[in-house]
Amino acid sequence: MFKKDKIVCIPENDKHKRFLLGQRGKRELLAIGLNPSKANEHKLDPTSRNIKTVANNYGYDGWWLTNLYALRTPKPHLLPLKADIKLGKENVDFIKNMLNDKSFNTYEVLLCWGNNIDRHDYLREYATELLNYLDDLNMNYLCIGLTSKENPFHPAPMAINRFLGGINNIKLQPYKKKT
Repeated sequence: MFKKDKIVCIPENDKHKRFLLGQRGKRELLAIGLNPSKANEHKLDPTSRNIKTVANNYGYDGWWLTNLYALRTPKPHLLPLKADIKLGKENVDFIKNMLNDKSFNTYEVLLCWGNNIDRHDYLREYATELLNYLDDLNMNYLCIGLTSKENPFHPAPMAINRFLGGINNIKLQPYKKKT
């Protein structure tokens, strides 16, 4: 399906949206962030490089990055007030289908959307839908820590360095759902 060392981006050459970014492996970590930024099939950005590093540091030889919402923007505060329902459904369905696709070797999920999830109700709705689906599949989901608002930390370099002591000091831990 995909070559092991190739950066996979779905769709390719699309500056508007991204459903998937990553690299194939025999043991893959799936990360769910907030929304995609600039990384693509040609070049990773700082956040995707951090996901790759965390995966490698924990013995994964492959990694995938999906997001709660597929619209690209490097500034989450610029996400629309209301979701494009078609894009939102397409994205959530993509993640669910990926989790059921046996060609992906994903057994654990890293939640990493940060506090910007609280900016728009639709982001929280997508997160709840995906968490419930992960529960239905009995998937193990993790985080790299919780923010003061009890959201899973986003792996942006500034947050990782400031609050968690750098990328190589990351400790994966079980994520406990907000009650």
